[in-house]
Amino acid sequence: MYTDLAELINEGKWDLAEIEFEKYKNTEWTDTLSILAASIYWHKEDYNNFLESVTKGLTYNFRNYELYLLLGNYYEQFSPEQAWLCYENAEFYCDQPEDAKIISEFKNNIYPALSTPIRKTAIVILSYNSLEITKACIQSIRDNNLPSSYELILVDNNSEDGSREWLQQQKDIKLICNDQNMGFPYGCNQGIKIADPESDIFLLNSDTVVAPNSIFWLRMGLYSGARIGATGSVSNRVYNHQQVENCGTSIEECMEYAVTHNVPMKNPYEKKLYLIGFAMMIKREALDDIGLLDVRFSPGTYEDNDYGVRLHKADWEVLLCKNSFIYHRPGNHSNATTWHEIANTNAKKFFDKWNINIGYYSSIKNELIQFIKEDYNQPINVLEIGCGFGATLAHIESLWSNAKVYGIESEENVTAIASHYLNIIQGNAETMYLPYPTSYFDYIILGDVLEHLINPENLLKRLTPYLRAAGQFICSMPNLMHTSALFPLLLNGTFDYQSTGILDKTHLRFFTLDSIYKLFNRCGLEISDLKGITSITEENNQILDTLLSLFPMPDKQQFLISQYLFCASAYQGNL
Repeated sequence: MYTDLAELINEGKWDLAEIEFEKYKNTEWTDTLSILAASIYWHKEDYNNFLESVTKGLTYNFRNYELYLLLGNYYEQFSPEQAWLCYENAEFYCDQPEDAKIISEFKNNIYPALSTPIRKTAIVILSYNSLEITKACIQSIRDNNLPSSYELILVDNNSEDGSREWLQQQKDIKLICNDQNMGFPYGCNQGIKIADPESDIFLLNSDTVVAPNSIFWLRMGLYSGARIGATGSVSNRVYNHQQVENCGTSIEECMEYAVTHNVPMKNPYEKKLYLIGFAMMIKREALDDIGLLDVRFSPGTYEDNDYGVRLHKADWEVLLCKNSFIYHRPGNHSNATTWHEIANTNAKKFFDKWNINIGYYSSIKNELIQFIKEDYNQPINVLEIGCGFGATLAHIESLWSNAKVYGIESEENVTAIASHYLNIIQGNAETMYLPYPTSYFDYIILGDVLEHLINPENLLKRLTPYLRAAGQFICSMPNLMHTSALFPLLLNGTFDYQSTGILDKTHLRFFTLDSIYKLFNRCGLEISDLKGITSITEENNQILDTLLSLFPMPDKQQFLISQYLFCASAYQGNL
């Protein structure tokens, strides 16, 4: 179909090839057209369109080894390690002996440029009474990876369903058989100890299915920089903002999603405080530096949170690879109560070790990110007050490739960790010196912050000069008029502080919609894009309707909104 285009490219007639290419540019892209387009863009040194062409080709046919060869050529410009991995992946998919020799030459030629050798991956899996699920996991690894690129290590925690007998028959598996269930951290450590001492480590749950190129892109992330200590995957079922929406519900739907998702991305990485241990790859140098999992968190939960903190304190980076999708089977809820109790116990252990409530400071405020309107390619400068570990800032940075993000966090223990991977400083924003240029920020985020302050009006006035002329505050504030706070006071005379929420015990101020408008008006700021998060119980809804029928009261909606979200900017007359 593309014979004329291919001939022009082979003859080096690039101007004519570009004209011929226009005929196909708006048609469906096959892998063949993608290769031809990539060749044209490579000649033009148009690397953005080159990469986009390769991505289209791999989305159409992820098995096309020529595309990985081209991808290796691209990475040779700035990352010999990633180029080598691309050539290795091309070698895996290649079914033509003569072309395999060419790929091998590319690998050999790039090898001297490697700043660190590319290590094999030791895949450590724990099994416990899940023979068929474990078989499927292992088979998915075998089907989708070059055998010489990994080793399989299984730790069986005293299964009684024939798992250990089957595992003992597998010639490509190193096996440890425990006489009792040793739990996740201890079992993983056992597997790590018998791995090749030169291998990187990949901790993988047995109830996963590895998709094509899942491990490849994790390794690409791990070797994207010298100080990348760990990488992790996205999935259909996982915590820590690693879950992908709209990827399907069945394994068939998720795997179909994966083959078109596990492809090159322009901005594939997101900095994380920690990664969920269901699929976490650890660089050997980082492992040797900080050691094994902490077994105090046995039988499991919070050992992965702890490992992320330890990596950062040793100045290793932790990356979520958004283009590595691994399917995670639905959980068994029969022992949900037990695991909830274990999680609570380990949360306390984590707090005792680090003096940090990690959940409180780790959320991504997607409800505030939605107010950023710029195109993802546009440069933006963002400051967040009360940023915690910087999860929101890191997510912004991963979406807007040219974003510069900054944070201020008052909690010293949190900042001591977050400052290792983001531009976050410790201090009280009401009184500290602000080391930023004036008229610099496109956005200043104040997510549930103003109610914690001694003088929120002064802070708003203090921060306004740091916004650009068209810059905006992005804010969220709890609403005291919400039925959950108002009705106990109105009906029972109680005003009991809580650990979180509208009556958070750390709140110094309380606001309604009216007082929010008055606060910002006094600061010369105009509120826009006002939204609300609504919630109400059936009982409170009935009480509210009764009260509204008896007394003249404000609009019902003000009693339903638990939190207001909005932007605010200087009145035009104040610019």
